[in-house]
Amino acid sequence: MSAAADFAVLLNPNAKRVSQSVCDRIGEIVHPDHVFVSESADDASQLVDRILSRGYETVFTGGGDGTVTQFINLLPEREVNPRLGILRLGTGNAMAGIVSSGNPLVDLRTYASNPTSDAYNLSLCESEGTRFAFAGLGIDAAILNDYHTMQKRFTGSAFEALLHNVGGYFAATFGMTIPRMMRRWMKRQQTQVRITNAGGPAYAIQRTPQGGQASTLFEPGDVLYEGPVNAVMFGTCPYYGYNIRMLPFAGLDDERFHLRVSNMPTGRIVGNIRGMWRGSIDHPELYDFQVDKVQMSFSEPMPYQLAGEAMGMRDELTVGRSKSSVDLVRFI
Repeated sequence: MSAAADFAVLLNPNAKRVSQSVCDRIGEIVHPDHVFVSESADDASQLVDRILSRGYETVFTGGGDGTVTQFINLLPEREVNPRLGILRLGTGNAMAGIVSSGNPLVDLRTYASNPTSDAYNLSLCESEGTRFAFAGLGIDAAILNDYHTMQKRFTGSAFEALLHNVGGYFAATFGMTIPRMMRRWMKRQQTQVRITNAGGPAYAIQRTPQGGQASTLFEPGDVLYEGPVNAVMFGTCPYYGYNIRMLPFAGLDDERFHLRVSNMPTGRIVGNIRGMWRGSIDHPELYDFQVDKVQMSFSEPMPYQLAGEAMGMRDELTVGRSKSSVDLVRFI
């Protein structure tokens, strides 16, 4: 191990898999002078400033999607920024699914011994001043909220460790979110949404055996969808956490992002978990679009998640394609 390096590692010690053992193993690969540990949001800002001042060509973030997204939003809006390596050390790791081999220490060791120039350019969305690769309102955010509620409820119990993984999300989904949705459905309680094209020409996506193709064209100001809804998801990253291919048409169009609107019945969602995971799920009440900016208005507040982080409730939201993008170091 040499003290010289053209790359740095920024670790979030609160991430699920950033243990002392992992930190020690990273220290065997990268000299401590180039490893930065962030304890808080303010700390992260100062560390990123220091990293940028040193002129590293590549920065690896060690954490989950929240850590990656925080780093992206601390980067200045300029033509050239460091390439971003993603060490799969968080809970969901959606963005890592695009470029990581799956083993963060193997990826880091591989890069340290033979730096690669192979990169994936990930365009970004932007809303309320924050840049991100995926987000959603409705079921997905409700599951996240219920997951955190369940974790708090069982803190200190024998079940605590079991809930800090994909099992916890399944428990929240089938123990809290789905039953609540079914009760609402039986009472005929449905949220309504109006989604308007607030950008350039957009189009609907028709699923084909080969993937997807453009169908209906929407001009600026046109209503893309108006009616009942249980989820609106959008982004430039095809994956949600655990490699669930929730936005399979993300990346189909370099100038737009994937917008998915769902009013699928709860029973169909439960019965199509495998298809949802693979990105092959199809249903008459599942609508897909390629857009560069949309404005959404809901009849009641909806839970909102951004890059796997709970963001409270929204009854209105405008989302556009960001002018920024990021180059991700690719190992697959």
